[in-house]
Amino acid sequence: MSCRNVILLLLAVMLFSSCEKNEVSKIPQIVFLQFNPSIIKAGRDTAFMQFSVRDGDADLGVKPGANKYDIYIKDMRFDSANFVGYLFPGIDPGILDPAKGITGTCTFLFIPQLLYPRTDSPRHYKFDTARFEVYIMDRAGNSSNRIVTDPLVMQR
Repeated sequence: MSCRNVILLLLAVMLFSSCEKNEVSKIPQIVFLQFNPSIIKAGRDTAFMQFSVRDGDADLGVKPGANKYDIYIKDMRFDSANFVGYLFPGIDPGILDPAKGITGTCTFLFIPQLLYPRTDSPRHYKFDTARFEVYIMDRAGNSSNRIVTDPLVMQR
């Protein structure tokens, strides 16, 4: 092999090895981080749920009014409960790069009206404990994995 061919081969190897390939899945992934606080006064306190988000093609954030949502949450205390949809706040289009993907932390605010003890049993007279099942969906319709939160205690 001639010296010229060896140099061209080395240049090609260096060029392709320096390219970064996005190895993150195009299907969003979430990881539960925390509830803060983990004990609240029902009907008076707010609680913040945090989870990390990762999406390989950065297609998060549906347009309001599209009859689609980003975050889906179900209160696991109720067998008949359905998932309720919520929107991400506006995401700056400048950071949504499909070649790089997107990672971040989502902080979801539960307002006091969303957090109430059950009334179907006398054992919940003073407090109740809830867990929530959560997933997100991207614009392509890919659902993330589902997470279950740590318990949130609601005192009367």
